[in-house]
Amino acid sequence: MRYLLYGVLSIFLSLIILPSIVIFGFSTHEVSVEKNLVLVEGGKSVKLDKLPSYEVIRVFITNQNKIEEMQLEDYVKGVVAAEMPAEFEIEALKAQAVAARTYALAKEVALGGKGCDLHEGVDVCTDPEHCQAWQSVEELKGKWGENFEKYYSKISQAVDSTKGLVMVYQDALILPVYHAISGGRTENSEDVWQKKIPYLRSVVSPGEEVASKYKTTVVVSQAEFVKKLKERQPSLKLTSNNILSEIKNIERTQAGHVKTLKIGDVTFEGKEIKELFGLNSTNFTFSKQKDDIVITVIGYGHGVGMSQYGANALAKEGKKFDEILKYYYQGIEIVKIEDLLKGKH
Repeated sequence: MRYLLYGVLSIFLSLIILPSIVIFGFSTHEVSVEKNLVLVEGGKSVKLDKLPSYEVIRVFITNQNKIEEMQLEDYVKGVVAAEMPAEFEIEALKAQAVAARTYALAKEVALGGKGCDLHEGVDVCTDPEHCQAWQSVEELKGKWGENFEKYYSKISQAVDSTKGLVMVYQDALILPVYHAISGGRTENSEDVWQKKIPYLRSVVSPGEEVASKYKTTVVVSQAEFVKKLKERQPSLKLTSNNILSEIKNIERTQAGHVKTLKIGDVTFEGKEIKELFGLNSTNFTFSKQKDDIVITVIGYGHGVGMSQYGANALAKEGKKFDEILKYYYQGIEIVKIEDLLKGKH
């Protein structure tokens, strides 16, 4: 009887228990590489019959009018060096590295991104007004001079220590826009681009006042002020007499930026005034000084996403790069790109 019992147990173990261990105990629970995934927010579906090659990125070098292929991490170093002062805190530089890498990969055609729509056949360009700024090693040597080794080593440390890390929202790469100085509070995306993006919410951004461009002024004569406005709106009825009384109905965003305002009998968007007078942001006010109009501007850039000077202020308070990113990009996760592709995160 005892031997019969041993036999039954042996059969049970071999037929039931061991296969269960193989199936459940060693399963990685990874998404099959044969499935379609949307890797980029708003991007096209990518079929992962094999892991896409993302380590090499095609870049249009704007000032040289040429396309260059380079390693992703080398590209990120050139972006961080061009976009953020090397004197900034290392945690702020790390945050910038993750943002720059995420932006590049979100544009990569291989991952379902749209690429650079100004230059066919490339992922990104080096025009900061369109994609991200980037500088070569040679350009950085000229910019930094005798400090090149120190600064490039610091930038490399920030990039290397965050290698492969990206930001995702609901399992897709985000578009991590950023700017220099918010002026004390960042913008909601819909107040700038009409589209509400859940991770681009307005947050307080203290500590930016140390930036030299935090507050700037533009002075124009009353005649020039009227001339520029009429160039944009020829039907405008406005003279240089008592201009300030003709500026009314100013609508501001939650962050204090001008959405619209009425000058004379015409309603302008804040971004139109910014463009016409070369202002650093749409957070502006008007005053009069003798025969001139003085435009006082707070902040630098569109104000959406991460404030670079705000990130540096948070780093000085002891915040780590992931805390900085999760503050400016609400509800995101930071994962390795390899894990995103394998469905492991």
